[in-house]
Amino acid sequence: MLRSPTRRDCLKGLAVLGAGSAMPSLQARAADMPDAHLLLGGTLASIQGQFGELAAGVISRTLGLDAPLEITPDIGQDGVRAANLFDANSAPDGSTALIAPGSVLLASLTGDSRVHYDFARWIPLLTAHTTTVVIARAELHKTLRSRLKGFFHDHPVRLAVSRPTGTELDALLGLTLLGLRPIPVSGFSRTEDALEALANNQVDAVQLLPYTLDVPVETILAKLPPGTAPLYHTGDLSDTGSDTIPNFLEAYQEARRRPPEGALYRAWQAVSASTYTALTVALPMLTPPDMVKSWKQACWDAAVDPTVRHWAEKHHFMLAAGDNAAPFLSRATPDIGAILALRRWIAMNTPRWRIGQETRPL
Repeated sequence: MLRSPTRRDCLKGLAVLGAGSAMPSLQARAADMPDAHLLLGGTLASIQGQFGELAAGVISRTLGLDAPLEITPDIGQDGVRAANLFDANSAPDGSTALIAPGSVLLASLTGDSRVHYDFARWIPLLTAHTTTVVIARAELHKTLRSRLKGFFHDHPVRLAVSRPTGTELDALLGLTLLGLRPIPVSGFSRTEDALEALANNQVDAVQLLPYTLDVPVETILAKLPPGTAPLYHTGDLSDTGSDTIPNFLEAYQEARRRPPEGALYRAWQAVSASTYTALTVALPMLTPPDMVKSWKQACWDAAVDPTVRHWAEKHHFMLAAGDNAAPFLSRATPDIGAILALRRWIAMNTPRWRIGQETRPL
């Protein structure tokens, strides 16, 4: 198994994330730039709000604005309302950019009835991404294949979730694909509470998102309850300095002796990408190319700003700006077959989840 890069490697690699799209410094023409503002999918205290306040000054300077960039927060917590406003009311003239959490991507994928936007039509400028780690009750020194034959073979896995189609959908669908039989146990909106429930044997598995804890992954892993161990990770694992936690593909091949395939697996890839995307900054489709170029340069300047980089390191984020943000958003955009498979799977299992039954695959 290849060793994951260290945080130092990844901080050095920030330049690599933008090297392919390194753009010459643009002298933005203030006369051509309308009054600009950031539409914030969340409160000022949220992750996206913190980033917006830190990056606004840098973005304003690069765009050559006469007045500071205005930040318009949204009263919603998951960004869906702001994303709807962005799609419906934002003229494609370079005046408005959206800062949205990954939850807006997930809500769209799952067919949330509140969603009236299409994030596949956005022009990504910057993304912040992290890692997820699924921790499950298991014997520490056995392989996943052995676990499937042992404890979890005859016992469904109680997974702590905020709600079944929340961010823990990543783990719920992932465990299902692995051949385990997860039962979502709702009500755990805080990771700390989920870890406490794991320690008290109230649940068998939890999904960790390090930025929600502001604690390095290795610190969490060093204090896991006895009899629990990481099953797999997704996204960037640089914070752990560990080469012992398999990624999902490795865990699947170990358990199944074949690579994953099919529409539901492609759906899981998009769900996972939405989960480890902490935030994305985007412009509306059809924004003039010169404005897109100016905004991309502004977001690149923000990404390499020392204050923003310190904030990203504190929250265990990697930033990708300019043209290099596009691949991260495209990972959350599956084909129509995968979207339909995901929504059928959710529709089939929702009645079962309501009465505490095991999740079934398609």
